[in-house]
Amino acid sequence: MLRNRSTTTIFVVLLTGCLLLALPYGANSRIKLAVASFLLPVLALSEATLEQAEQLDYFGHSKQELWQENQQLRKELEFFKIKRFEHQALIRENRSLRDSLQWEAEQPWQMIAARVLVADPFNWWRSLYINLGSADGLVENTPVLSPQGLVGKVERVESGRSLVRIVGDPHCRVAAMLAEEGPTAPSRPALGTIMEGQQSAFNPRMVAFMHLPVDAQLQPGSLVVTSGMGGGFPRGIPVGRIVDSRPSESELFMEARVQLGIDPNQLDLVWLPLKQAGKESSDRP
Repeated sequence: MLRNRSTTTIFVVLLTGCLLLALPYGANSRIKLAVASFLLPVLALSEATLEQAEQLDYFGHSKQELWQENQQLRKELEFFKIKRFEHQALIRENRSLRDSLQWEAEQPWQMIAARVLVADPFNWWRSLYINLGSADGLVENTPVLSPQGLVGKVERVESGRSLVRIVGDPHCRVAAMLAEEGPTAPSRPALGTIMEGQQSAFNPRMVAFMHLPVDAQLQPGSLVVTSGMGGGFPRGIPVGRIVDSRPSESELFMEARVQLGIDPNQLDLVWLPLKQAGKESSDRP
């Protein structure tokens, strides 16, 4: 529409110019001066308006295109963030698997790996299911291990899966002792029992170390391992570390809080000694 108005204006100017040519010179000059003084501002305004409209149209299209491009870049950024997160998760999983395989190769038993299928999200029952069962040769009371330490034991075996009780569950008590570390290790080990503690319901990694000798040197950070007593677990498997200790209510024993080496909420892969190796491993030094 603006272009049509401009064309009409130019036509009027041309027509006026032709009429002026037919007038006498003096009148012609006066009329030209008057018309020019009137039309020049109008023409300038028309051209400025046209240029402004073209600029607004350009910027309008540019803003829309920029907004669409911005949205597309946002989508691509989110996509690459997701891919980066998946890539990092794969790297962590591969690193964990390599560490587990290296740890398994260093153990004196022949072991089989199992995936954690279902875990109690609140650890009220301190249990989990793994993807191996009787079809894989598993039997009840098989120890369950991880590179971070003792996980628990198999309580119930089904055809394609098994229920595992985690250390600290009332059905999974562990005969344990202080690890004999350094040249100042005691002449006789401090033997006790790992069992459910008062804070176990709130912190799945916290258990109680009970029935310890009154002269036991229970230093925070000291390593606790399985003692092999009772034949439930092989000797020397790491369980956790001492947090603090105190005399029992009867003052006949010492008791301590122990933080497990494993985190029940972070278990994806566990290891089980095979039945044949389990018999040979019960006398592990």
